[in-house]
Amino acid sequence: MRLLEPGEAIEAVYAVFGRSVAERVLRESSMVELGDLHGRLIAEPVKARIPLPPTVRSTLDGFAVSASSLAGASNSNPVALRISGYSRIGDSRVLDLGYGECIQVDTGAIIPRGADAVIPLEDVVVDGGYALFTYTPQPGSGLALPASDVAPGDLIAPRGARGYPDLVAALASQGFRFVKASRRVRVAVFSSGDELLEPGSQYRVGGVYESNRYYLKNVLGVLGYDVVDLGIVPDDFNLVRETLYKASELADIVITSGGTSVGLKDYIYRILDSEGSVVVRGLRVKPGKPTIVGLLKGTPVVGIPGNPRATVNITWNFLIPLLDRLGLPALLKDPIVGEAVLATPVTLDRRRRLSLPLATVRSKKGLIAFPVAVESYMISSLPKADSKAELEGGLEVDAGSFIRVLSYRFPEQTLIALTDTRLLDLGVFESRVVTSIVEDAVPVIEMLEGSKVKILLSSIQLGGGVGLPGKVLWSSKRKIVKIGTTSCRRVAVFKPYTKLHTGGLVVDRAETALTLLNQGYTQCSVIPEDYARDSHTVVEELGLEDVLLVDMA
Repeated sequence: MRLLEPGEAIEAVYAVFGRSVAERVLRESSMVELGDLHGRLIAEPVKARIPLPPTVRSTLDGFAVSASSLAGASNSNPVALRISGYSRIGDSRVLDLGYGECIQVDTGAIIPRGADAVIPLEDVVVDGGYALFTYTPQPGSGLALPASDVAPGDLIAPRGARGYPDLVAALASQGFRFVKASRRVRVAVFSSGDELLEPGSQYRVGGVYESNRYYLKNVLGVLGYDVVDLGIVPDDFNLVRETLYKASELADIVITSGGTSVGLKDYIYRILDSEGSVVVRGLRVKPGKPTIVGLLKGTPVVGIPGNPRATVNITWNFLIPLLDRLGLPALLKDPIVGEAVLATPVTLDRRRRLSLPLATVRSKKGLIAFPVAVESYMISSLPKADSKAELEGGLEVDAGSFIRVLSYRFPEQTLIALTDTRLLDLGVFESRVVTSIVEDAVPVIEMLEGSKVKILLSSIQLGGGVGLPGKVLWSSKRKIVKIGTTSCRRVAVFKPYTKLHTGGLVVDRAETALTLLNQGYTQCSVIPEDYARDSHTVVEELGLEDVLLVDMA
């Protein structure tokens, strides 16, 4: 066998084992309390129970206003609005905003009906019972819109998701106390060598205190694995063989230290070659070249050379990435700094730096980064992030911009939802679902060519006559409608449909547009018909669209 690069070797092992180890672990599942999820895999898809936020809330301390009431406001021409009330955090009342009025709000407080923006306190001069405003806000600014983080039925965790802390927090935010999860992955570890001494024992000349096994046990323990320690095995063929078989019966994965080279007493390779099978024989790395991976009684065996530095190098540059590829708990040792292309634009605060969580995928264009959990109140979408970027205060970072990213987790199998997802059960794909609603899908699709992701999108987002570089796996035709009353002065428009309807508050979720209507903040909403309930009146039919699921592999 030729020496393989670590990435080649990982793919060779995956071709043999696939997700069989994860599936073995998932077959033994039970209801697990959130605090005990570390090191476990989610055994069945978990979907959101409630919308977050449940209603319109303020993202800052300021004054809730109707943007139209401040048309023409400037430093030279300030507009005065009467302060008619105060909406405090924790207050369940929903106030009503009248013409020529504003209402003071706390961060997290419910927005009054009739308001569509919040202006920060520091931008307002209070004079008696009036507030003076010097600019016209963008509708939607300063608002945490209902269901903008997550809507009921949204996929929080796919089957096989790892129980990392941010997923635990997301599940807690949905009110879950218990979820169905696997047992922890069992890993058997032993070291072989006549020279090895157990720490704490009497030192003898020519001996070496064994450290590799302790290093591996500690790393795997941090990741949440159940480690079966089989100790030190002398360089005796029968003892090594017996321990290998015992380990393969006790654990899901076997990791050995030492005995992997070509010396007379290096038995690991010989046993795997004669009684099992060898998948990888040697890596093109230093230190760690004699690393082997094989199969014994259906159990993967990873043999790491006994050199201590080789153990550290192979653990982080081969073993941990391999565990990730097999769908098992894994984390990067150190964050990786790199460059990525921003898939969608990001609006910035003029005064503050933004720490932006990102979900990344790799395509022909390089690393593509999708913003997730953009606002500070968002938690349910945070588990989708594997990286972050620090963006200086300003106005906006355009889509297609190159940004510096810090990756702290391996990217996962991903489905990108560029439109609403209600028609399709995304839980069947065992992928993280990154929702990134856009009006024009073409630039995003071009970025994702060759990315091996699946994309859910609307034909409306493609424009006329644009071909798709991937294979269409599924499609469905739906009707777009405007629902509400005959009086539609205030309209919430789901973003992909803004070309069909001008004006109104543009929102990123169809569920958001519907909730705004149901809670009395708007008179009409432009959404897919299947979001409307029987009690809703269709004011206008705006056309048909095809919803497509495209495989970009």
